[in-house]
Amino acid sequence: MATRRDGLARRRAAMGFTQETLAERLGTERSTVGRWERGTGTPQPWNQPDLAKALELSPEALADLLNNVGPMTRAPAINELSPTAIGQLSLRDDHGLGVVERIQVTAQAFQTADRRVGGGVLYPSVVRYLNLEIGPRLLDPGDGVHGSALFAAAASMTEIAGWMSHDGGRDALAHQHFDRAFRLATAAHNQALAGNACASMAHLAIELDQANNALRIATVGLDRTRETPGAVQLLARLHAMRARAFALRGERTSCTQELDTAERILTGANNEPAADWIANFDDASLASEAALCFLRLTEYREAERQAREVIRLRSGDRVRSRAFGQLTLANVLLEAGRPDEAASLGQEVCQLTTSLSSARVVQRLSELGQSLAAVRRLPEVAAFLTALAAMSHVPGKQEGRTVTWPV
Repeated sequence: MATRRDGLARRRAAMGFTQETLAERLGTERSTVGRWERGTGTPQPWNQPDLAKALELSPEALADLLNNVGPMTRAPAINELSPTAIGQLSLRDDHGLGVVERIQVTAQAFQTADRRVGGGVLYPSVVRYLNLEIGPRLLDPGDGVHGSALFAAAASMTEIAGWMSHDGGRDALAHQHFDRAFRLATAAHNQALAGNACASMAHLAIELDQANNALRIATVGLDRTRETPGAVQLLARLHAMRARAFALRGERTSCTQELDTAERILTGANNEPAADWIANFDDASLASEAALCFLRLTEYREAERQAREVIRLRSGDRVRSRAFGQLTLANVLLEAGRPDEAASLGQEVCQLTTSLSSARVVQRLSELGQSLAAVRRLPEVAAFLTALAAMSHVPGKQEGRTVTWPV
């Protein structure tokens, strides 16, 4: 009797393939893939290299799957799934977790993938998960599920959708998601999560050049979370948003006071665990905001120092964060009269866009290119502009300049 290759089937699903789409990728029939998984057939030697590549396996790991041995035969952890497969998760497949816990693990998987590839490719999967898995639960939580916990989970996932919209250059849509996340957090009576949504809205207001709105929203967030356990990083983030708003208004003293407050809060955090659903805000995050503040205030030496700190601290899977740090540094160097160095950094970021789906990164690259066009005679600038021109899409200005806020 044939032994089913359940590990092979799980790996195929984890990589986002159906039997039909995997067969199409390999140039074979769906029934052939089905026989491989049922154990009634085995991939021919000439099929196996392409199959291993499609499943992102070494030849040895594929051999283990075909022989039903090795660690790959277990069910995959959620953080091992591809972006497409994450969006196909169901709350009914609980894998031993409660509904809210499974949403939390899925949210973490989305965020990990987002840092690696950008929000553009992930947004449809997040919306699908919200609409098909979380939305119906809000109307009928089911036995043993606390309504406020479910609303908090929905708020967090909605906020993630907002950030992915923003990263995709769709700010009007991002605003809608952040607004809804704030209202869901309020319905959940979760002050920390409402403050988290305020920080996101304040960031978006800054991006839309709405300094006064950003300042007001960040202040509301502080008022809501000042006495909330586990909100230390969030408090630092909200003070950083206030600093950005003051920088936008040209108020140096108030800006630096807010940055000092944020740094003092982070320094005194003592590794306090964050409340559930609260976004991470660390030293690199603060350095990123500080670099943008000092760039706006035309204090280029300090802006350069902070931007280089971001690049030093951001590595590994934090591809987008590092790209933003490089672009901030490029703009600092350009303003400081070092266009050749700025262009070299821009070219480095161009190379990242092949694996990063982020309209914000592409937009800032485009703006850097426009600023450097006047000195295109420099070889570094010419090389950067050539790389920029080869990119498939350079978006226009972000939408959503006229919006209203829930606070």
